[in-house]
Amino acid sequence: MENLTAGTKFRNQLKLMLSLILAIVLISPFLKGWESIDIPDVNDFDLAEYGYSADIYSQELKKQTEKNISDVLAEQISAAGINCGEILTEVNISEDFSISINRVTVKTDDFFGAERIIRETLGSSTEVINGNL
Repeated sequence: MENLTAGTKFRNQLKLMLSLILAIVLISPFLKGWESIDIPDVNDFDLAEYGYSADIYSQELKKQTEKNISDVLAEQISAAGINCGEILTEVNISEDFSISINRVTVKTDDFFGAERIIRETLGSSTEVINGNL
């Protein structure tokens, strides 16, 4: 609005009016009290409408988790001096977002050394598969 009235004599009056309106808008919730502010309840929304986006989120979360675990394992194997080609991790993420690592497939020159590192990192119950076969 200031740009529209830049060359007129009403510029200062318009600026004062806009400042007063802004002040009223900012102060009115305090004067009325917070009871008048209506915050919607999350339970009011139908979560079934968001099922598709929840599926996409779950798939992307699973994909990113598998990549992150594979990257960390590759770093650990490389740090041990073992040449590591490729690591594929398969995870299962439950509805409460618990992560279960089902299987790790590793392509490397020293499979048994890499398997030992993976089992030390993830636990002995993790299935480790030789990807070179």
